[in-house]
Amino acid sequence: MTVTVDIPDRIRDLCARLGDGVPYAVKVLARQLADNPRLGKRTGRLGLYAATIDGDTFDDCPPLTVRYAYGPPLTAEGQLQIRDVEATGPLPATSDADDGQAPDPRLEQITARQVTEAWQRISSWLEQNAPASHEALLPAATEQDIDAVARQLCVRVPVELRALWLLCAGNQDSPGAGIFPDHGWALMPLDSVCAVYRRQSRRQQNHDDEESWMWKPSWIPFCSWSVTDTSYGLFVDAETGEVGHWDDTAVRTVEDKSLTMLLEEIADRLENPQLSPGCKPGLIGGKLVWGPPTDESRAMLWQPFTG
Repeated sequence: MTVTVDIPDRIRDLCARLGDGVPYAVKVLARQLADNPRLGKRTGRLGLYAATIDGDTFDDCPPLTVRYAYGPPLTAEGQLQIRDVEATGPLPATSDADDGQAPDPRLEQITARQVTEAWQRISSWLEQNAPASHEALLPAATEQDIDAVARQLCVRVPVELRALWLLCAGNQDSPGAGIFPDHGWALMPLDSVCAVYRRQSRRQQNHDDEESWMWKPSWIPFCSWSVTDTSYGLFVDAETGEVGHWDDTAVRTVEDKSLTMLLEEIADRLENPQLSPGCKPGLIGGKLVWGPPTDESRAMLWQPFTG
């Protein structure tokens, strides 16, 4: 009996980003799976399998691991669905943009400069007014560090996020060190970025209803509730540049705001607290705390910053 193989649109899009030869390689594997659905190795969960593709067999294709679901309880009888395609080696050289048009370097320079200026305003404010928060910032990442993240996630890091990481690669694991309003969320270290991305992607792959969990491959997390608590946070959409919010109850919201706009807004709120909507910047023990805090004991220690 020939099995019906489903390749969802999001998997097709992911294949196109991994290399020009990847869509064809996965189609070849799909034909093989239609004849032999147990070609791959069974993984931990009932009905999930993983097959490999040797990158040397196809032009413009890295070595791949392809994960798929076959048969009940994950799919109907005689149905197979490819759930994930992961590059396990270096990606082939590709054009800088999916639509074949290279990004305008002048616009990218302007964007990078805007991010740099906004972050320098934030960093200077912290150094002068909240030295404990400033000391909790990690040093800048290197271009090589960021390229390694891009390879792990198989996604292009947008210029805004790259510019930020070249200035600061996250927060140290220090209580109350977060700087993002209104909750004091922390800038995630790069290893946490990769870990959260993989976790959210796995949940998407293992969920029977794609729309009910919804994590796009282009979403790159960059800040979270704290360095250690990554159940809530913000991501940047690498395709649109928009900032969005996630939590572990599958809530996803995307705002009409870029990372550049978010950083400029933070800088404005710190420098002009009287004009700040919502929570106000304040201090507890040399740390920036957006408040006033709801916790009574912290509220007694909190000093609003008035400029």
